[in-house]
Amino acid sequence: MKISTRDFLTIEWRFLLFGLLMALFSSLGQTFFISLFSSDIRNALALSHGDFGIYYAIATTASAITLLWLGKLADIMRVEKLALMVLISLSGAALFFSQVQSVTMLLIGLFMLRLFGQGMTTHTYATAIARRYISARGRALSIAQLGHTLGESIAPVSVVTMMLFIDWRTIWMILPFAALFILAPFLRYLTQRTPLQDGGGLEGLSNQKDATAKYEDDVQDQNVFGNDAGFDGRHWRRRDVIRHKTFWFGSMWLTAVPSYVLTGVMFHQIYLAEVKNVSLASWTANYVLYAVFAVIGSLVAGQLVDRFTARRVAPYTMLPTALACICLYFADNVMGVSVFFMLFGLAGGTPNAATTAIIAEAYGTRYLGEIKAIFLPISVFGSALSPMILGLMIDLGGGLEMILGSCAMIAIFAQISSMIVLGHFRKG
Repeated sequence: MKISTRDFLTIEWRFLLFGLLMALFSSLGQTFFISLFSSDIRNALALSHGDFGIYYAIATTASAITLLWLGKLADIMRVEKLALMVLISLSGAALFFSQVQSVTMLLIGLFMLRLFGQGMTTHTYATAIARRYISARGRALSIAQLGHTLGESIAPVSVVTMMLFIDWRTIWMILPFAALFILAPFLRYLTQRTPLQDGGGLEGLSNQKDATAKYEDDVQDQNVFGNDAGFDGRHWRRRDVIRHKTFWFGSMWLTAVPSYVLTGVMFHQIYLAEVKNVSLASWTANYVLYAVFAVIGSLVAGQLVDRFTARRVAPYTMLPTALACICLYFADNVMGVSVFFMLFGLAGGTPNAATTAIIAEAYGTRYLGEIKAIFLPISVFGSALSPMILGLMIDLGGGLEMILGSCAMIAIFAQISSMIVLGHFRKG
């Protein structure tokens, strides 16, 4: 059954708003946000670019390992309860981070922020949305994930402005309360089932109303999830996923590469701005362009996924990443940097809906929590490696050619590899 986007938004706005706000508040643990404080942190603890990158990698890797078992909670806890636990933990992590006075405290603070920010906050809403929707899964994910774009567009300018008036530690003390007061009190209302949620094995949108009362929880028996099984008509377990070639040569790279490239570039954005001779104020002002094109990329990708399936669309979401890196290398003025941010926005927006949808589409949704608990750590691990690797490149004088060239090459590899593997699996 086809659903117009207007009707979909009108009926499903509550759950979509839940996802959008969770994505927005995940900013507290995202690299683009933490990197805005990198100069202050490095000065406070006397760290080089490479030192901070290494500590960031250690903390992020530890959070990725922790997600392997913590991510399973999405299969056994109701959405509103898990979301509340994650929001409280994230707020506590932010408060702790405001008191960092040593490398040990830095590692603990980064670990907590990455685990509950980039990790569990994203995992909670993305798993719930991918599980509850089938017919409009791409659109639902793309709409909710606009919260990431919203955070990336308003946070840099807001933080730079706030730093003119208050200390960076005070900022970390203020921000956590926004998540608790804006979202936490309304979780039960926002996460209630609504008529167009055809996930969970319901036979169709027309039967949703009668089925809602019976299947009001996210976790059901295997036979309830018949409609949204994987490629071969079954619901995969984690052990099945890691034994199959689609994981090693397809879906894994679609998850890891955007995280690696986007995180690395954002983490070292101050350095890149200096090399391009662009002031930090001018650089962060371009996040408006980033946001606009990320929204365009996310919404277009969501529509394409619903129309052509994620396995056909997902590989091509790597192309903007490669083009963005190439553009930044050749950019020689403010206008060139602006074009980079446009492409970078597409690179940040287009993979979001497609990569989450391909996991549900390929492997089914019955055990989506434990399966996404593989992919999310991969994404987090990718975001751990790039600040360290690119930071060491900077310390060793690698230059833009090495930094941006390597990022472009792995994006091209990810696209070609996933096109071959997913295309072959589709035919099989």
